[in-house]
Amino acid sequence: NIPLTIPQMTLRFARITTPQVKDFSLWERTGLKDFLQTTKQSFDLSVNAQYKKNSDVHAIPFPLGAFYDALSQNIDAFKQHFEKGRDKAFGFLTKSYNEAKVQFDKYKVETSLNKLPRSLTVPGYFLPGLHIIVSPFTAEMPAFGYMIPKEIHTPGFTIPGMGFSLPSYTLVVPSLEFPVLHVPRSLRKLTLPDVEILRTSDHLLIPAMGNFTYDFSFKSSVITLNTNMGLYNQSDVVAHFRSSSSSVINALQYKLDGTTSLTRK
Repeated sequence: NIPLTIPQMTLRFARITTPQVKDFSLWERTGLKDFLQTTKQSFDLSVNAQYKKNSDVHAIPFPLGAFYDALSQNIDAFKQHFEKGRDKAFGFLTKSYNEAKVQFDKYKVETSLNKLPRSLTVPGYFLPGLHIIVSPFTAEMPAFGYMIPKEIHTPGFTIPGMGFSLPSYTLVVPSLEFPVLHVPRSLRKLTLPDVEILRTSDHLLIPAMGNFTYDFSFKSSVITLNTNMGLYNQSDVVAHFRSSSSSVINALQYKLDGTTSLTRK
C-alpha cells in the first residue's frame, strides 16, 4: 500500500494541464480494502491438458496402385533431370575453383579448409500412410571462401617545376567474393537416395480421434475458478464442458455445465 504522487503536467500541442495528484491510495480509493485482507496477494494456477491416443483406424478408399505406378515412372525421369543439373553444377564449380586457385597460387595464399563444413547427411525416413521408405543420404559439400586476392595499380605522376615524382605501385588487396575452395570429386557421381515403395491395399489408413481433456484451476483470496473440458470418441463423439467459480463478490459467482454429442449412424 504505497501512495502514488503524480506531478502537474502540461500536454504539448493540446494546451491541457493535468492537476497534481498527491498521496493517492489505490488500496483505499478503489475499495480493495473492503474485500482483501492484505495488500500482499498470492494465487495458485494449475493447467493440465491430456490427449489419449486411440488404437482404431479409418480405412479410406484411395487408388494407391495408380499413384504408385505414376510415382515410379516420375522418379526415373526426375533422376535423369537431377543428373543433368548435377553435371552442370560440377562444371561451374570446377571452373570457379580453377580461377580461384590461380589467384591463390600466384600470391601464395593458403586456405583453411579444415574450418569449413564438408558434408550433408539426411537420415532415412518412412512416410506413413503411403508406405514409402527413403534411404539415408550423404553428400560431400563444396567449400566456399569470402575473399580472393586482387591486384590494383596506383598511377605514377610527376609535379612539374618541383622535381617531385611518385612511381606507380602494385598492391595486392583482398576482394570480397565467394571463391570455390574445394570441389568434392564425389559430386560427379552424386545420386538421389533410393525410394522403396511398399505396395498395400488401395486404402489410406487414418488414425481415429482419441480422447482430449483439459483442466484449469485458479485460486486466490478473491475468487476460485475451475474449468473442465473433454472431447471423447466413444460409441458417439461426446463433448463436455463444466465451469464454476466461488468469490467474495456475488457478481463473480457462476456455474456452467453443458454436454453435446454426435451420434454415428
